[in-house]
Order: sequence, then structure tokens, then C-alpha cells
Amino acid sequence: MATLAITGASLIDGTGRDPVKNATIVIEGERIAAVGPGSMVAVPKGAQVLDAAGRTVLPGIIDCHVHGTYRARDMRQHLLNAPTYNVLRSTAILRETLACGVTTARDMGGADAGFREAIAEGYVDGPRLLISIAMISQTGGHGDAWVPAGLRVQKRAWLPSPIADGVDEVRRLVRHILMAGADFVKICATGGITSVTDSWDEPQFTLEEIRVAVAEAAMRRKFVAVHAEGVDGIRTALGANIHSLEHGWFIDEQCADTMLKTGTWWVPTLALVPLSLEHRKSNTAWDKQQLANESTKEHEIYDRMQKQIPLWKDAVKRGVKVAFGTDQSHRLLVGENLVEFRFMVEWLGMTPMEALVSATSRAAECIGRSDVGVLEKGRYADLLVVEGDPLANIRILEERARLKLVMQGGRAFTNTL
Repeated sequence: MATLAITGASLIDGTGRDPVKNATIVIEGERIAAVGPGSMVAVPKGAQVLDAAGRTVLPGIIDCHVHGTYRARDMRQHLLNAPTYNVLRSTAILRETLACGVTTARDMGGADAGFREAIAEGYVDGPRLLISIAMISQTGGHGDAWVPAGLRVQKRAWLPSPIADGVDEVRRLVRHILMAGADFVKICATGGITSVTDSWDEPQFTLEEIRVAVAEAAMRRKFVAVHAEGVDGIRTALGANIHSLEHGWFIDEQCADTMLKTGTWWVPTLALVPLSLEHRKSNTAWDKQQLANESTKEHEIYDRMQKQIPLWKDAVKRGVKVAFGTDQSHRLLVGENLVEFRFMVEWLGMTPMEALVSATSRAAECIGRSDVGVLEKGRYADLLVVEGDPLANIRILEERARLKLVMQGGRAFTNTL
């Protein structure tokens, strides 16, 4: 088993504790064997040594909300692409996600067990995946790809249909998805930006339908993550004792009270809307490929977001549990996931350390993994070495040139040290 030592860096271990200057991390195989101040951790004889003096080492980022698989945004082109083409195009998305520092991710719909296992076995480069397979939707809901021509476009032909109506159909579909190897269940409680037939703020699924999804998942020791943007759908979802609220932009004080009481995680995905609007301005060709009503929805949501910022900051200050997530997909944010930190600091009032913790130890807690997220003995050697101090300026993590080492499970994916 090969032994590696990283020496001299300032250590941010992911717990929120003060950084450790001149730290040493010893890695044996996939795992961390020792970590701490250089004066207390000896470099084993014969170990390969990477000198990271003057730099910062931190855990690999855990993105709790990605879509790592490809589909063409141009509907006509999508209908012409073979499923295998879409699968193979997905490998570039996964590789780029790892390259920007995301070593573990929850895929919120699109990746099946084959993607997860191919990455785990080293056939495909990408973040260690937890999968939901498909995002469950009611007829006409956010995950329903019905189009006015009168047909349903199968967005990813290798997946089961995500449509279910009524308690019994939801129960059956949840069981089917868990049978197929899902690590968690994803269900839509409101409309969304990218769906054709609904409004982003309309509630979807009844309380009983979401509750049965939670109950069925719990029987398999699994959790339910809920897409919800408008407040009515958020309230319904929170009433079902869900594990995590995805987006949740229009929570109110009542929602925050419930989340504090139940311990519900919030994965806010803040960067998506403002960066999409920026992208539309700078790339007219990309703008034309998006669905016709997306721009209108995004402008409305962005304007309302600005009024939510004081409430968000108060919710975070009161202790609502926040985990890092981006909603990175084929359409936006691929390889730019770490820009989310900027918005967590500016819009949620987090310190840079709090934002980093949300993407490391707290994110690990959210996804139910005790083997990632913290640089400590026994955990996977998932780590980044960065030029500069992200606690002084969180935005340095957006600069790929500063990312000197990306390591996943003891394997250096990128190394320019």
C-alpha cells in the first residue's frame, strides 16, 4: 500500500475548528492515516512527500444537489440523440465536476446505478455519487416532460418514468426506484424553472402522497429530498417530515420554525438563477436554446429572491441546517460549482468558514456519510490543496488555476504542486 504525505499547508479540516498551520497529512491507500500539526505527525520512512507549504488544504467539496447527466436543451436535437450518446456526453460533465473540486455529490435525477458504480470502479472520472435515479413528479408537474405536441419526451431513456399520481402510484414508484439502487428518493412538491406545463410556485403532490414516499423510503433506511420553490409546496413538504428541502427559496418564518423543530436540511442552490441571467446576457445563442418561458420565470424569481435575503439570513442565524448544493446540470454551472460559496456568504450571511463547513462535515451529515467531509484519520483521502486562503477570500475557490491538487480516495486527479 503506497504511502503519501502532504506537508507544510494550513489545514482546514472541515469541522469549523481553527486552521492548523504547517500541517501534515499522511495517506495510506484510499484513507487518511494521520493528520495534525507537522510537529506531532511524523512522515513515514519511504513515503512520497508533496510539499504544500504556503497553501491551504481542505476536504473535497460535497455538492448535495447536482444533475450529472447530459441531455440536449434544444428539444429537436434531443429527440435525435441516441441514449448512448447522452450517456457518453455525461462523462465530460462528471469529469469537469471532479476537476473543480467536488469529490462527492448527490445526483438529483438522471444518473442510475451504472454511473455510480462506473465511477466507484474507476472506469469514469467523477465525484463519488449518491443517486436518486429519477425525480418523482405528478402528471403535469416539474418532472413531467409532456410537451404541447401531445407527447412525453423521455429525457433520459435509460430511466423509469418519473410520473405517479395518488398514494398507491407514489408508493409503487418509490419502491421501484429503491429496488433499482437509489441511495435516496427525490420528489417534486412545486413546479420549476425548466418545466413546460407548470408555474414555479404552484404546489404539487398532496401531503399524503409525500408522506407515503417518506414512509417507503424510511422502510429501506433511506431519505427523501424534495424540490420545492414556492411557499405552499414547501409547507406541504415540511409537513411530511422530509429529510432535505432543495431550493426552498421562498420559505417564510413558519417554514423556518418547522425546519428548526424537525431538523430538516436546507440545500438552497442560490447561484443558479443569478448566473443563468448573466449567461443569457453574455451568450445569446445559449439563451435561444432554453425553453421559451424560462427567462420570464428566472427574472421573477430573482426579483423576489432579493426580498428574501433578510429572512434567509435570520433563518441561518437561528440555526436552520444548511448543506452546500448548486443544481449544476448540463445547462449551467458545470465546473463552476464553487461559485455557490460567494452567494452563501453574501446572501445567507455565512462566514467563509461556515460556508466551507456546509460543504464538508455538514454536507457529509446531510447525505448520511461518515467516511467523507472531514480530514481525520480513517476517512477517505478526499482533499484539495489551494493557492491562497479561502477564509480571507472565499472567491479564490472559483479560480481553477489556484486549485493545485484534487485528490479523491487517495488518488490525485489533478496535481500541479
